[in-house]
Amino acid sequence: MNIKEVKKYLNYLKFKKFYKPKIKPCELCGSKNTKLLRRKISWNNNKFGILPVHCCTNCGFVFQNPRFNKEFYFNYYKKTYRDITLKTQIPPKIYLKDQKKRGEKLFKFLKQYLPKKGSMLDVGCSIGLMMKPFLKKKWKCQGNDPIKSYAEWGKNKYKLPVKWIQSEDMIIKNNSLDLIIIMGSIEHVVDLNLVMKKCEKGIKKNGILVLESRGDPLGHTKGFFNQSHHRYFFENTLQLIMIKYGFEPFLTTKYPITGPTRENTIFCLGRYKGKSVSKNFKKLITYGKKETCSDIEYKLKYHDYLSKINPGKLLLR
Repeated sequence: MNIKEVKKYLNYLKFKKFYKPKIKPCELCGSKNTKLLRRKISWNNNKFGILPVHCCTNCGFVFQNPRFNKEFYFNYYKKTYRDITLKTQIPPKIYLKDQKKRGEKLFKFLKQYLPKKGSMLDVGCSIGLMMKPFLKKKWKCQGNDPIKSYAEWGKNKYKLPVKWIQSEDMIIKNNSLDLIIIMGSIEHVVDLNLVMKKCEKGIKKNGILVLESRGDPLGHTKGFFNQSHHRYFFENTLQLIMIKYGFEPFLTTKYPITGPTRENTIFCLGRYKGKSVSKNFKKLITYGKKETCSDIEYKLKYHDYLSKINPGKLLLR
């Protein structure tokens, strides 16, 4: 992005301070070799502009590049994100109801894998209502979210254990958690590896990590890539980020385990095993456990073709 393009984007966000984005290596494997997938993406509200998305040619990880610094994203998520996506800082009733139902369904699904009582962390918890079923069963819970109004709504309105912080700043006691959930927030964090390192240190041996990520596009890919999602996972890369930090994936599915309101979502569940798993990370990529840029390009073309034949809705959450 040149300076003119950056200024245009910052003006759209109504940011007065200038932030210069920087080129980043692949967050998953560290490679600097990437291929441009899209130069112009959605800025939301039917507005499109320059914010390039690349594919790593080594592992197939898809991510925005260049990217801004932590301060930029702190200010973006503090208020601007909800102004753009929901046009209000007050959580809509339908949003609150959905969080409650998703939490209930998640708890019911996970019961078979968890102790009757334990401790959990919800990273990017929004209001925090997905923790309610766990709290009712006397679980020790904590959640965090970078959106100030939503975190404070959960804390003050519902008395939930939610902190308004970026996930990079969360403090977790070592080996203290039976469960960590990152539901639709793994795409939003500023520093993916720092967040995963903190989760690795905080989880108990055999503790469970649940990642929820957007799946394939539901319509034309012009709207699939958008400013709020800094990275995009598919089945292999979602499993690889777990493996990199010692989690052994045991279930990856598009079955809607939290209900039907987030169509085509990918869920990945893993148990923490430590170095016995993470030591194989690079070898797995070398021997073929990866996405390929060509496969992803064909996938995008396929969904664009489908959207022309049978126009559908865009996935813009």
